[in-house]
Parts: sequence; C-alpha cells; structure tokens
Amino acid sequence: MSDLIRPLRLEWEYGSAEVQRLGGMLGPLTFRLGAEREIDVMHVAPWTGMREAAGLPGLMRRLRGEWPCVPFGRVDPPDDLPPGWAVRAADDHWSHGYGANHRWECLESTPSFVRLAIDYPADAAVSRIERTIAADPHSPAVDIRLSVWSRRPSRLPVGLHPTFRLPPEPGRVRVLLGAHDGVFSYPSRSAGAVSRLKPDTRSAGLSRMAGADGPLDLGLLPLDGHSEELMQVHALSAAAGAPPFALHYLDYDACVGLWWDTAQLPDLMLWVSNGGRLDFPWMSRHLALGAEPVNSLFDLGRVARAPSEHPLAGRAGVALTPDQPWHTRYRIAAWPQSGPAAP
Repeated sequence: MSDLIRPLRLEWEYGSAEVQRLGGMLGPLTFRLGAEREIDVMHVAPWTGMREAAGLPGLMRRLRGEWPCVPFGRVDPPDDLPPGWAVRAADDHWSHGYGANHRWECLESTPSFVRLAIDYPADAAVSRIERTIAADPHSPAVDIRLSVWSRRPSRLPVGLHPTFRLPPEPGRVRVLLGAHDGVFSYPSRSAGAVSRLKPDTRSAGLSRMAGADGPLDLGLLPLDGHSEELMQVHALSAAAGAPPFALHYLDYDACVGLWWDTAQLPDLMLWVSNGGRLDFPWMSRHLALGAEPVNSLFDLGRVARAPSEHPLAGRAGVALTPDQPWHTRYRIAAWPQSGPAAP
C-alpha cells in the first residue's frame, strides 16, 4: 500500500484516529465516552477509494476530517458578486493552499502523537508548515498545533478546516455557538449547488437565517431537503472554559467541541453540505458540516475584496514574517451531554 494512502494511527484509552499524508488530513476520529459508548465525529467523503476519484484534485481525492488551509480559500472568483465587490487573480491555483493538495512528510509518529511537515514551492510566500496532533491521555480529545514559516512579509487568509460527520436523519445534530456579532450569508450563489439563503445578508443567529422563502433554521442539521450553504459567524467568542463552537449529537446524547484562539482567527466559516451539490463527486449525497476558524473574507480573500463598508472587509488575513514562525493551537474534544464541556 502506498504511504500516501496508508494512514498514521493514533490509539489511546479514550479514542482512535487516522492521519493521512495527503493534505495532512485527520480523520476518521472516534472518541470513547465510556466502556460501551463511542462517537465517530470526523467526516470522510463517500467517494474515497472510488476509481473515478483518482482524477480529482489532491484536496478532493480523499477528502476527510480536519486539515489546515494556508492560504485559505478558493482560487476561482465568482461571477455574480454584488456591486462594489472587486475581483483579482489568486497567486496560485491550489484551492485552500498547496498543503491541502499535496503529500506531507511524517517527522514523528507514536500511538499518541503525530508530527507532519510540508515544504511549499520556492516562489510561495509560505516556505514550510508543520503540524502536530496529540491525543490527550486523560480524556477523549486531541490537541493540534500549527506552525507556519514565511519567506517574506505577507498577509494571507488562514483557516483551519474541521469537517464534522452528520447523520442521514434530519435535525439530529444541534449547532451551538458562543457569543457573536451576527451570521453573514455568502455574497454569491454557489455555482452548481442548491442554496436556500438570500445572498449577502446578515442574520442575528443560525435559528432564523434570511432564506429565499422565509426564515431558515440552520441550528439543527441535517436539513430536510437539499441545500449547500456557506456562512461566516462574525467575531465569535466563548465563556471561560466553554468552546466557541460545539455540536450536540442528539442520538448519542453527546457533544463535540472545538476550541481555538479567537484573537488569531476571529470568525467561523460554516459550510453546510446538505446534498446540495449535484455534479460528481458530490452527486447530491454529501452530508457534512465544515466549522472553519478563519481570518479571512469568507473563502474569497485570495480572489475578491469587499466594499470598505462591509462588516467583513477588515478580515484581511494573518500577518506573516520571515523573522519568526506563526503558531496557533486548537483542540477537539467530546463529552456526555449530561456532563460539563471538557476544556
């Protein structure tokens, strides 16, 4: 088996996980909540391993779980942005960054710890990325550290890309958010996808998003009916010890939380993939929730600029310098709904 496919494995008292070298992606990820209780939290795309998937870009070929996006975002500007938005050419053609599409090198691997790295092309502003994934020996949780080295001063949109599993039954996962300053819908209609939101609008919360046919509740997933939505939660924060973002899996009576440094990555982009993409490989069968901490203008920071008065116009990205690497830490953990969140 090629080491591109053969996963690195974590196995500890409270869980198990796989890390693939392609994209440095984490997933599947299973947490143990007791002697006979497990919850599988990371998404794995249904086309993984299909013959036709071999021709997909690296990001899509074995799409799964969680990975870093440096730089974050798409490389093809939409052709239906609102008036006042400006478009520009991306500096490369790697959606969500070179690292999301190529093979990482394993520097260290044990049953409780994986360390990976990837060197970027010589003409890229980023020179190297490293990441470590460590199992918490005392709880169902993993702690992740990301380090970015830069060749020259730059400001790039940066994001993390955890993608969580959704069950097929509608309304069985509740989305829990910390305090925030509104949820903004994507400024463009998703090409080739079914969207039920009004584009370029602000809503007070997920439970009453401005839909094309009236208010839409995106706080309970999956939705009943096909839909593909991109939103950005602005200025998200959390109470002490609580995660800024969590999911309550109602059928498991369990929660999964995501903690990160909201000073570095102040917003959360939500990707609700609810069978709304029709073409291969999606085929109206893809169910997942991307919960993506970002310093970015949606996923458009590489190809578009919002009008100065837009509330997200200032999300210009992370300042990188060759003088020192940029570091961030984040955590994914699970706990029984009847118990406290695991910080």
